[in-house]
Amino acid sequence: MDLTASEQSAETLADQLARDQWTPTLILFPSTFPTWDADACALAVLKTRTGAPLISFGPHASAAPAATMARAPGIDGVLVGEPESAAVTLASLLRGDDWRRVESLTFREGDAVVPHRASGRFSGFDDAEGPDWSGVDFSRYRLPLVNAPYALVETSRGCPYTCDFCVAPIHQGHTFRARPIDRVMAEIERGMRERALQYFYLWGDTVTLNLKTFNRLADRLIERQLGIQWLGNARADNLADPRFVNKLKASGCWMLSFGVEAWSPDSRDAMQKKLGQVAIRAAVANLKAAGIYSFAFFILGYPGETRESMERTIDYAAELGVDFASFYPAVPYPGTEMGDRAAASGWLTEPGNWSRLEYSHYAMRHDGLDEAMVMGMIARARRRFFFRPSYLAHHAWDLARVALTKPGVTARVAAQMLGF
Repeated sequence: MDLTASEQSAETLADQLARDQWTPTLILFPSTFPTWDADACALAVLKTRTGAPLISFGPHASAAPAATMARAPGIDGVLVGEPESAAVTLASLLRGDDWRRVESLTFREGDAVVPHRASGRFSGFDDAEGPDWSGVDFSRYRLPLVNAPYALVETSRGCPYTCDFCVAPIHQGHTFRARPIDRVMAEIERGMRERALQYFYLWGDTVTLNLKTFNRLADRLIERQLGIQWLGNARADNLADPRFVNKLKASGCWMLSFGVEAWSPDSRDAMQKKLGQVAIRAAVANLKAAGIYSFAFFILGYPGETRESMERTIDYAAELGVDFASFYPAVPYPGTEMGDRAAASGWLTEPGNWSRLEYSHYAMRHDGLDEAMVMGMIARARRRFFFRPSYLAHHAWDLARVALTKPGVTARVAAQMLGF
């Protein structure tokens, strides 16, 4: 039961468990910073109804385990890092066994919180066959533009880069690990065979990072002639070779997204992004030539920015030639270098309010930047990018398809763009 997708409550799940006369002895659930308080409160009903301990995992648990526990007294523990191996160990323990045997678990023991001793790592990542999707209604998960169901297929974990705003390496580590190609292919073919899926999100922080491995995966997809369409997240400097990009297209690549973040190389250096202008322009040109949609991400309101620098980023996004762009406020997640610097410098407008750590808010005030200015600049960026006559002439049908396939999201974005 996906309570969010089906718009149901934890009470609904508790009622279903009661009707089935099935009482869990352990409940694990994912969460993240902006939804943590609400998620922990909602899931507490399951503990009340079943008596089972509640264990959470996710970026919040990995980046700030002690603060996560302090915010939710009803939660029994959090798994730091990758949860799978630790979850299996935890599930194998009998009632009364010492939870200290799970090294990546921060847990409650009476009034005390026992800290984790290591960050979790999924020891079976290379051998995992993929999720058991039985019982999942894929019609609830549909891609914009095509309105078709899709599945995520994990291809890699970890990121060796050190962008100071990103929580991904905190959760999965800095060591890049590519999943074996045979496992990826088997999971794709199972989705086609059992669910008649045509679209797949090849999921990883940067799926194309290991060019040698991903070249082999692309070769296998081309060889098998599956006729699938896939999308994923890349880095612009992985897309500098037009031959590689053309191979991605031949393998079924439909769209690639990548972070540009700012117009200025100095700004990207401050973020520790390590990405040059030449690589960005080469990636956009190669994707366009190959017929692959390009989707670029930009951050506004990063510490040290000015109204003028944000204007330059908006202009840069408009003239770069990408098919789609998303503009986000800089978010000071606890545990990241930027988030810790913001907290130490007194920049947070509502310290401790994690619900504001998402893309509808700007949670800082410093050096002339505040929420009204930054969110106003984001609305301006969206208008400037999407309402250009040249853009509308080339992408009117794409925008219409987005509006038809995601009307709720489109309405909210349009209201934000127009200042409603």
